[in-house]
Amino acid sequence: MRTTIISTSKLRTYKIFTLSLVSFLYILILISAYHRVAFWLFYNAALWGYFAYLIIRSVRRLKNVSFDQGAVYYERDGFEVQIPFDEIKNIDIMTLDGIYKINLFQPNQDGKAIHFKTSLWYPLNFKRQDEKVNELRAMIEKYKRSLPPIYAEQLPGRRI
Repeated sequence: MRTTIISTSKLRTYKIFTLSLVSFLYILILISAYHRVAFWLFYNAALWGYFAYLIIRSVRRLKNVSFDQGAVYYERDGFEVQIPFDEIKNIDIMTLDGIYKINLFQPNQDGKAIHFKTSLWYPLNFKRQDEKVNELRAMIEKYKRSLPPIYAEQLPGRRI
Protein backbone atom coordinates (compact mmCIF):
# COMPACT_ATOMS: atom_id res chain seq x y z
CA MET A 1 0.00 0.00 0.00
CA ARG A 2 1.37 3.38 -1.00
CA THR A 3 1.70 5.85 1.81
CA THR A 4 2.59 9.04 -0.02
CA ILE A 5 2.58 10.50 -3.49
CA ILE A 6 5.47 12.91 -3.31
CA SER A 7 5.19 14.56 -6.74
CA THR A 8 2.79 17.28 -7.73
CA SER A 9 -0.47 16.19 -9.28
CA LYS A 10 -0.15 18.98 -11.85
CA LEU A 11 3.14 17.76 -13.34
CA ARG A 12 1.74 17.54 -16.86
CA THR A 13 0.43 21.13 -16.66
CA TYR A 14 3.83 22.30 -15.37
CA LYS A 15 5.65 20.57 -18.24
CA ILE A 16 3.32 21.98 -20.91
CA PHE A 17 3.45 25.51 -19.49
CA THR A 18 7.24 25.54 -19.06
CA LEU A 19 7.95 24.07 -22.49
CA SER A 20 5.52 26.48 -24.15
CA LEU A 21 7.00 29.49 -22.38
CA VAL A 22 10.59 28.55 -23.22
CA SER A 23 9.69 27.86 -26.86
CA PHE A 24 7.80 31.14 -27.18
CA LEU A 25 10.65 33.18 -25.71
CA TYR A 26 13.20 31.46 -27.93
CA ILE A 27 11.11 32.14 -31.05
CA LEU A 28 10.93 35.82 -30.06
CA ILE A 29 14.71 35.92 -29.71
CA LEU A 30 15.16 34.30 -33.13
CA ILE A 31 12.75 36.76 -34.78
CA SER A 32 14.59 39.66 -33.16
CA ALA A 33 17.95 38.33 -34.34
CA TYR A 34 16.66 37.78 -37.89
CA HIS A 35 15.25 41.29 -38.26
CA ARG A 36 18.34 43.07 -36.93
CA VAL A 37 20.85 40.83 -38.77
CA ALA A 38 23.73 41.38 -36.40
CA PHE A 39 26.33 38.76 -35.56
CA TRP A 40 26.09 39.27 -31.80
CA LEU A 41 22.31 38.76 -31.95
CA PHE A 42 22.78 35.40 -33.69
CA TYR A 43 25.40 34.50 -31.10
CA ASN A 44 22.97 35.58 -28.37
CA ALA A 45 20.20 33.51 -29.98
CA ALA A 46 22.48 30.46 -30.06
CA LEU A 47 23.34 30.96 -26.40
CA TRP A 48 19.67 31.29 -25.44
CA GLY A 49 18.95 28.22 -27.56
CA TYR A 50 21.42 26.24 -25.49
CA PHE A 51 19.78 27.46 -22.27
CA ALA A 52 16.35 26.58 -23.70
CA TYR A 53 17.65 23.10 -24.53
CA LEU A 54 18.90 22.63 -20.96
CA ILE A 55 15.57 23.76 -19.49
CA ILE A 56 13.56 21.54 -21.82
CA ARG A 57 15.79 18.55 -21.06
CA SER A 58 15.43 19.02 -17.31
CA VAL A 59 11.64 19.46 -17.50
CA ARG A 60 11.23 16.34 -19.65
CA ARG A 61 13.09 14.27 -17.03
CA LEU A 62 10.53 14.96 -14.29
CA LYS A 63 8.59 11.92 -13.06
CA ASN A 64 5.60 11.28 -10.82
CA VAL A 65 7.09 9.67 -7.72
CA SER A 66 5.43 7.81 -4.86
CA PHE A 67 6.74 5.51 -2.14
CA ASP A 68 5.75 2.89 0.38
CA GLN A 69 7.58 1.09 3.20
CA GLY A 70 10.27 -0.47 1.01
CA ALA A 71 10.42 1.12 -2.43
CA VAL A 72 10.02 4.22 -4.57
CA TYR A 73 7.78 4.08 -7.64
CA TYR A 74 7.59 6.24 -10.75
CA GLU A 75 5.89 6.08 -14.12
CA ARG A 76 7.81 5.46 -17.34
CA ASP A 77 6.15 5.04 -20.74
CA GLY A 78 2.83 3.94 -19.27
CA PHE A 79 4.17 1.40 -16.79
CA GLU A 80 5.36 1.63 -13.22
CA VAL A 81 9.02 1.20 -12.23
CA GLN A 82 9.94 0.12 -8.71
CA ILE A 83 13.22 1.12 -7.07
CA PRO A 84 13.95 -0.63 -3.76
CA PHE A 85 15.34 1.52 -0.96
CA ASP A 86 18.66 -0.34 -0.99
CA GLU A 87 19.37 0.98 -4.52
CA ILE A 88 18.94 4.64 -3.49
CA LYS A 89 22.08 6.55 -2.56
CA ASN A 90 20.53 9.87 -1.46
CA ILE A 91 17.98 12.56 -2.28
CA ASP A 92 19.12 16.10 -3.15
CA ILE A 93 17.31 19.29 -4.04
CA MET A 94 18.45 20.63 -7.42
CA THR A 95 16.63 23.94 -7.93
CA LEU A 96 14.94 26.63 -5.91
CA ASP A 97 11.54 25.80 -7.40
CA GLY A 98 11.38 22.36 -5.77
CA ILE A 99 12.94 19.90 -8.21
CA TYR A 100 14.56 17.02 -6.35
CA LYS A 101 16.88 14.27 -7.56
CA ILE A 102 16.99 10.69 -6.26
CA ASN A 103 20.55 9.46 -6.83
CA LEU A 104 20.95 5.72 -7.42
CA PHE A 105 23.88 3.40 -6.75
CA GLN A 106 23.43 1.62 -10.08
CA PRO A 107 21.87 3.21 -13.21
CA ASN A 108 18.46 1.97 -14.30
CA GLN A 109 16.40 2.63 -17.47
CA ASP A 110 16.33 6.38 -16.81
CA GLY A 111 19.96 6.84 -15.83
CA LYS A 112 21.72 7.48 -12.56
CA ALA A 113 19.01 9.69 -11.07
CA ILE A 114 15.24 10.18 -10.94
CA HIS A 115 13.98 13.78 -10.96
CA PHE A 116 10.67 14.91 -9.46
CA LYS A 117 8.92 18.16 -8.55
CA THR A 118 7.15 18.32 -5.22
CA SER A 119 4.74 21.21 -5.80
CA LEU A 120 3.88 23.90 -8.32
CA TRP A 121 3.92 26.44 -5.49
CA TYR A 122 7.13 25.17 -3.91
CA PRO A 123 8.70 28.41 -2.72
CA LEU A 124 5.46 29.31 -0.96
CA ASN A 125 4.77 25.95 0.70
CA PHE A 126 8.27 24.54 1.04
CA LYS A 127 7.90 23.47 4.68
CA ARG A 128 5.06 21.04 4.00
CA GLN A 129 6.75 19.66 0.86
CA ASP A 130 10.12 19.30 2.56
CA GLU A 131 8.43 17.31 5.33
CA LYS A 132 7.32 14.72 2.75
CA VAL A 133 10.82 14.47 1.28
CA ASN A 134 12.36 14.25 4.76
CA GLU A 135 9.90 11.47 5.62
CA LEU A 136 11.13 9.55 2.56
CA ARG A 137 14.76 10.18 3.54
CA ALA A 138 14.06 8.93 7.07
CA MET A 139 12.35 5.79 5.75
CA ILE A 140 15.32 5.06 3.49
CA GLU A 141 17.79 5.52 6.35
CA LYS A 142 15.69 3.35 8.66
CA TYR A 143 15.52 0.63 6.01
CA LYS A 144 19.29 0.74 5.43
CA ARG A 145 19.99 0.55 9.19
CA SER A 146 17.78 -2.54 9.42
CA LEU A 147 19.88 -4.42 6.85
CA PRO A 148 22.38 -6.90 8.23
CA PRO A 149 26.00 -5.69 7.89
CA ILE A 150 26.94 -8.62 5.64
CA TYR A 151 24.19 -7.69 3.18
CA ALA A 152 25.34 -4.07 3.02
CA GLU A 153 28.94 -5.15 2.32
CA GLN A 154 27.90 -7.40 -0.58
CA LEU A 155 26.12 -4.71 -2.57
CA PRO A 156 28.38 -3.64 -5.46
CA GLY A 157 27.52 0.04 -5.18
CA ARG A 158 28.42 0.22 -1.49
CA ARG A 159 32.15 -0.26 -1.89
CA ILE A 160 34.06 2.76 -0.69
